Amino acid sequence: MDTSRTELLVGADGIRKMADSCIAIYGLGGVGGYAAEAIARAGVRNMVIVDHDRVAPSDMNRQILALHSTIDAPKVEAAERRIKDINPAVLVRAYRLRIDPDDIAAAIPAGITHAIDAIDDINAKVSLIAALLERGIRFVSSMGAGSKLDPAGVMVSDISTTRHCPLARTVRRRLKKLGIVTGVWCVYSEENLKLFSKIDGMDTGRHIIQGTVSYMPGIFGLTAAGVIIRDILGMD
Repeated sequence: MDTSRTELLVGADGIRKMADSCIAIYGLGGVGGYAAEAIARAGVRNMVIVDHDRVAPSDMNRQILALHSTIDAPKVEAAERRIKDINPAVLVRAYRLRIDPDDIAAAIPAGITHAIDAIDDINAKVSLIAALLERGIRFVSSMGAGSKLDPAGVMVSDISTTRHCPLARTVRRRLKKLGIVTGVWCVYSEENLKLFSKIDGMDTGRHIIQGTVSYMPGIFGLTAAGVIIRDILGMD
């Protein structure tokens, strides 16, 4: 893949750093699909992608992997094909699995240097965050992109300082029980539309379906990719 335009910005050393990194993307929905796209186009040569789901018609409004040609395809297969079409030189390790909090090691193969958490199952998300911290893998975690409309509300901060994000609040509370208070970088939105009817349901790990719009998951995913790329380049 031609990375000449990127090299003008980050230099040959930056291109080398990205090529030498291995980025894991957990969850290939609205957020994770865009994150994987940006990571692949940046010149990263080693990627791990993890998702258990298939592309559904309801994904079409917001997920870059959702096309008429990919409906019902496993998301890891659609993502791997797309990544290879962008850069055939990328080594992609694709895992079609649901992250099991009782067997988290199965989702974290050797060699990962950075990770993006874009999953929405609470139990799995908390377990993954704790495991990445324990292993010293640098990562960023996406909080809730649903029920959001304002692109200017998207922020990056430690989870301890997030505001107006029900998912971040729930994850923060669960992490605190594990003794984790800081050290988790998040992409989240400070917009407060108050469109949730029963936020406490998140504490049980139950998935709550929310309204979404085309651009917000993409903004979250591209921002997450930017956090990781800047970290690889030594800019954060």
